[in-house]
Amino acid sequence: MIFGSANALPCPYKYPAAIQTALDWIAGNDVAHMEAGTYELQGKDLYMMIQDFTTQPAEVRRPERHDHYLDIQYIVSGVERMGYAPYTGMETVEEDPEGQDVTFYKDLSGESFVDVAPGGYCIFFSNDIHRPGCAAGDPCAVRKVVGKVKESLL
Repeated sequence: MIFGSANALPCPYKYPAAIQTALDWIAGNDVAHMEAGTYELQGKDLYMMIQDFTTQPAEVRRPERHDHYLDIQYIVSGVERMGYAPYTGMETVEEDPEGQDVTFYKDLSGESFVDVAPGGYCIFFSNDIHRPGCAAGDPCAVRKVVGKVKESLL
């Protein structure tokens, strides 16, 4: 997992090209005013989803992990609490829908949380279990961009 902010001073180190392409797309578009929906940058290998939702208590959100895509979860407005736990392979699977790149877990231990404010983002890889959409206090409206990057591009 990487926790970063578009508000930070530029760093001399660069992300892999596919991740940088996604972050550049966010920076180069008025995502606060675009229609919610999916925007393909490189077909199904690299695409962005603009989402509007209301956060919920962490106990009703499910931890998840992806095998083939990493997630870039960038907050446009509102504050979202995101959970993180390293994937060890010992976790209890709650659901693994066939044909979908998501596995849900239950009874997760060792989870940490971070509150992500506008301009902040988390990058979750296939060895990262994450719990998005959690309320940081009272539930609130959030607009975010979820970038889906096929890990084979890295």
